[in-house]
Amino acid sequence: MPMIQITMLSGRTAEQKRKIAQRITDVMVEETGTVREGVAVAFYEVSKESYARGGVLISDK
Repeated sequence: MPMIQITMLSGRTAEQKRKIAQRITDVMVEETGTVREGVAVAFYEVSKESYARGGVLISDK
């Protein structure tokens, strides 16, 4: 059972996450032969104040 975890900045709509989950599931089914029901996708959302790149908070950019 594949478990895919996605960490991204908060602010995506439920519809966007729905589409992402569907497309990732499609790829896992196509490439690994697993059944759709066996693919789990979890979204972890972080605020711009809780995410940094290159030592700089995203909220400071």
